[in-house]
Amino acid sequence: MMSLLDGRPSAALRPDAQAFDEMRIITVPRYKQSGLSGDEWRISAQLQLWRKGTCIVTQDFGDVQTACGFAYAVYARACDDGRGYFASVENKCDQEGCSDEASVFYRVKQRICSSCGEPPEYQSQERRQFCEKHSIRGDCGLDDADANYEPIARGNEAKEKPSE
Repeated sequence: MMSLLDGRPSAALRPDAQAFDEMRIITVPRYKQSGLSGDEWRISAQLQLWRKGTCIVTQDFGDVQTACGFAYAVYARACDDGRGYFASVENKCDQEGCSDEASVFYRVKQRICSSCGEPPEYQSQERRQFCEKHSIRGDCGLDDADANYEPIARGNEAKEKPSE
């Protein structure tokens, strides 16, 4: 679908998209001071869900073991709350797990329906974006193959493919 605001193709869903591309459990030390029971270092654990180099969700737990046990519940709640995201992130490479700036832009030529294996009746205009390292896509599947991409400028203008 064309964006009504800028006339550019809309961002295509990333193949093999994940709601988050990194999960961390870190220990968080703090120094407790008490006139009654004394001073000491204590630790807790923090579970973090990241996407494209940005921490999206944090949840604190008493220790790492408890954070491990609750990891899927935190993930599921974040997705239910709308914080999981499966399309392009502005100015970031669409390659899963990469948070580099996008510098190569493509228009997706054709989509195939995942349930029936046929082209859908309506082919929307979609774009994908990658950093230089991930701009070569391969030839394994239609959804993410070099042959199914047409280079475009950052906006919408088609341009010649660079010679190899």
